[in-house]
This record gives sequence, structure tokens and C-alpha cells, in this order.
Amino acid sequence: MLIFQPFGFADYKGNKTIIGAGYGLVTLITLIFDLYIIRFFFNNWFDKKEWTVKKQIIWQIWVLFSIGVVNSIYASWLNGSWSFYIFLVFQGYTVAIGIIPIIVVTIIQQNLLLTENLKSAQEFNNSLHPKDETTGSEIVSLLADNEKDRVEVELSQLLYIESSGNYIEVFYTKDKLLKSILLRSTLKRTELQLEQHSAVLKCHRAFLINVNKITHVKGNSQGLRLALKYTDTEIPVSRNFSKNLKDKLNSLT
Repeated sequence: MLIFQPFGFADYKGNKTIIGAGYGLVTLITLIFDLYIIRFFFNNWFDKKEWTVKKQIIWQIWVLFSIGVVNSIYASWLNGSWSFYIFLVFQGYTVAIGIIPIIVVTIIQQNLLLTENLKSAQEFNNSLHPKDETTGSEIVSLLADNEKDRVEVELSQLLYIESSGNYIEVFYTKDKLLKSILLRSTLKRTELQLEQHSAVLKCHRAFLINVNKITHVKGNSQGLRLALKYTDTEIPVSRNFSKNLKDKLNSLT
């Protein structure tokens, strides 16, 4: 601060070392508030398993905004008056100073996530073993909310089930061609009906999959995605469900 003299620092009268230390102190207090107190009260929002780039951007914007607010209040106290102009100026200073470190930190975090997810994807792929394309007598039967409509498909033909509003969409194969059918039901209700079918597993809040249809697992900075037979759709894997999925694949070896 003494070198670059941001925040109109060059215009201040008096001991600039003490004034600069004041800016450092209020900034430190703000960071402690953001990094510890806010995280304590909103712990679920900061869950690593649910962390996304969108959340990262929102969080970094908040940190910059809060630092700018507190520094503008400190500057107003030094000047003996407050104005909206001072507030805007300090927000601009804060963004100008903080934007490059934030970009660097975000890139580093995304690269770390990419490395972690690529490693995890490789571990998943090591657990995969090709299954013979055989038909069987195990039937998946799903009953709609109205207790009348029903969908029945062989487990060996079932690929995945996706939640779609008040409906589920069941994706399956017939003569090796991809088919789908809608049924009015929730994914939670469907999951309960499929408890007896150990090959069907929840991998995301909106997806149930037949683990025997997984051909490959891909990893990127956003997480893991599953490639299945007979479809180009890649199924996302939530971090909350990745361990259960890995355990299931290992149990099938």
C-alpha cells in the first residue's frame, strides 16, 4: 500500500504507516468474518462435495464486495464524511486490486479439481469390467403415482432413469435401439421401488443408472460423468454419490 498508494492514499495527511495499517486491519477483520463466521453459519453451502465454479465466482464477488464496503467505511471515517461516490470508488479499487489474484486462485483450484477428478475417473475405470449382453428374467416394474400406470422392462435392457419435473423418463433398449417412456412419479419413489435391484444405483439427484451399462467414466474440473451403452448422453455423478458408486463397481469385480 505504501508503494502503490491505492484508495487515494497519497492524499491523506498524517502518519501514512498507521493509516495503511488501519486499512490492513479492517481488511483482515473482513476476511476473518468471510472465511470463518460466514462459513460457520452457512456450512452446507460451502460443502466441498457440492462446490461448483458458479459458487466459486459468487463467493469471490462477495469477498471483493465486502472488502470494498468495509474499506469505504474506514475511508469515510478518516475523511469525516460518507458519500456514495466514495463507496463506488472503493469498490472499483478493490476489484482492480483483487481481480488478478482471484483469477489466479480460481484457475489453480480448477486445475486441482481437474487433477483430482481425472484420478478418480481412472480409479472408476479400473473397476469396470465388460458384461455379456445377455437377457434375463429379472424385471424392473415401476408403478406411477396414480397406482394404475405401470412400466415394466427387463433389467438387462434398462440404461438409466432421469427425473423430469413431476415425471421420470425411463431409458432402455429394444433390439439394441434406445427407447424411452415417461411415467408420472418422483425419483425418490422410483428409488424405493428399485431397492431389490442392486444393479440400479443413484448417482445424482436427478439420475438412477444401471451400473452394468457403464462403459467409461470421464473426469473434468466439474466432476465425473458416465458413458453408457447405446446412448451419447453422459450422466453426471454428484460427489455425494461417487463413493457408493465406486463401492458398487468394486463389489461387481
